[in-house]
Amino acid sequence: MDQHVKLYYLGESPALKTQKPYLLSAGFMKSIPECNWKYEAGPEQLIQDVRGHEEEFSLLKQGFAFRQWSPSEIDWEDESQIVDKFLPEAQEFVRQELNLGSSLKQCEVFDWRLRISESTDQLTNLDKGRMKKIRPAQAVHIDQSSAGAFDRLIRHFSEEEVAEITAKYRVQIINLWRPFRGVVEQWPLAICDARTITLDDMDELENVTEEFVRSSYLAKWSENFRFHYLSRMTSQEVAIFKIFDSAYHAPPDGGVQENPTLGCLHAAFQIPSVTSAPPRESVEVRMFVISEY
Repeated sequence: MDQHVKLYYLGESPALKTQKPYLLSAGFMKSIPECNWKYEAGPEQLIQDVRGHEEEFSLLKQGFAFRQWSPSEIDWEDESQIVDKFLPEAQEFVRQELNLGSSLKQCEVFDWRLRISESTDQLTNLDKGRMKKIRPAQAVHIDQSSAGAFDRLIRHFSEEEVAEITAKYRVQIINLWRPFRGVVEQWPLAICDARTITLDDMDELENVTEEFVRSSYLAKWSENFRFHYLSRMTSQEVAIFKIFDSAYHAPPDGGVQENPTLGCLHAAFQIPSVTSAPPRESVEVRMFVISEY
């Protein structure tokens, strides 16, 4: 069922006239505010349900897809089962969905996260407390900016490997998102058609920790955005969507975005008609996909 809701976007702030948006780890630098931005509700907009039309969407065209998938059952309170069993299966599923054949050089998981809608936690240092389930992200965002993607590449591979990868190959970051308990009745994931997004629609956010700076994108509202979701997702269904693509080139002024696209903006949202529902529990896995151009 289609939904009409207000999503949350980067709000206007005097500080942003002279500064980038930033977010500091709690207690990291006490002499300055932890955050210099806020998000605010945009106008009511359509979130289109793809249920029954899943095959019309793909990573190649819109930058995202909803698919059937039945990985092995595991104990989601056991980190070793997640790492040793679930992540390799997620990696293999993405390989098959991309269908890059011999042009695929590597598909490597570099991050994963558990979420639950009842949580009050929103970690600013996402490399700590990995088994702590954090709340769904309500601000419309992309997990890594272009700079953030290359920073992650440098943290994951050696300098020699990064030099070779960036010189020779296409680098994508793909996010796999899956509910793992029950049916998603509240806080589903809305994903934006990547063809409707431009770099001008976003500001780069710097998430500053003691160890590193993580750069992502926050969206400013645009009437051009086209959001979709899959109603009542189950643990037998999965969303996969693009975060970054080194092959992306912006279209000429006034031109239509063709493939390859930017990454997909996304956010969790509340369904107004649902007043009571079990908590939404989900896992997301981010991975590098390195292939020939």
